[in-house]
This record gives sequence, C-alpha cells and structure tokens, in this order.
Amino acid sequence: MKNFRVCKEKSQEQFSSELMLSREYLSKQETGERKVQPATTRQLIEKYNDPWLALEAANEYIGWGVTRTNAPNSDICKGTVHSRLEEHLTEALESTNKFQLTEKPNIVQSIEMQDIRNSASKIVEVIYWSLMYLALVCETYEIGWIELWEEHYSKLRSKG
Repeated sequence: MKNFRVCKEKSQEQFSSELMLSREYLSKQETGERKVQPATTRQLIEKYNDPWLALEAANEYIGWGVTRTNAPNSDICKGTVHSRLEEHLTEALESTNKFQLTEKPNIVQSIEMQDIRNSASKIVEVIYWSLMYLALVCETYEIGWIELWEEHYSKLRSKG
C-alpha cells in the first residue's frame, strides 16, 4: 500500500482522504498491522486502472499467484513480453498434444506422468506471460482491467 501511495505521489493525508479512511488506519495498513481490505484494493484498481495492483493483491490475499517481479534480469517490458508469450504458447501446445486427459488417472504410466507434469509446467508459464501481456496492454492502452474480467465472467455466465 505504501509503495503504491508513494508511486502516486500522495501523502498519507491525501491518500486516506481519497480512500475515506483515517490517516491512522492507512498507516496501520502500510505497516502491515492491518490488512488492506479487498474493497479498498478494488477501489484503487478502478480509480487508477492498475493491473499490477490487482495481481499483487491477489497474490497477497491467497499467498501465491502471478505477480510482476522486480528482479534485475526481469523480462517484464513491452519488447519481450509478446515474444515470451508466443514462445510459451507454442511449447504448451506441443506438450499438451503428447497425451490425452483421461477419466482414469490411476492407469497413467510413469513415462506419461512426466509428460503430464511437463505440460502443466508449460501451462503455468503461459498463464504467467498471458497475464504480463494483459497487464501491459491494459496499462499502455488504458483498458479497464476490472472491466475486462467482468465482461469475461458475464460471457461465461451467459453460456451457462
């Protein structure tokens, strides 16, 4: 929360007023004494259209998930995300074509299990790079992160 506030160049007083929280409560959230509530996070994501905050919040709330890395060798830049996504999509398609999902997993041979595990690992890479790509697109072209996901869920619900 503090990093986000500082990045937006807001004082605690300004930010707490914006969020309709007391400055003291905001301070407790920034120090980790209090959890940032999902409604507050959603309010910030909607106001600032910040997909990275959405990913960080999901990661924090459940303890795992996709998040942008700040590692020195990180590839999270517009120039490489598309190519990395394409590379991992191709690898994932190739790996998923090596076996068929079965209703009887207890009859899977150990050699097939290696292919299945490898395929699952490739899908994780696809999910990661897909979300990095989506976050960059939303950020760059000011497309609403929450709006996209709400549209997606609406389509799923309409299909039953």
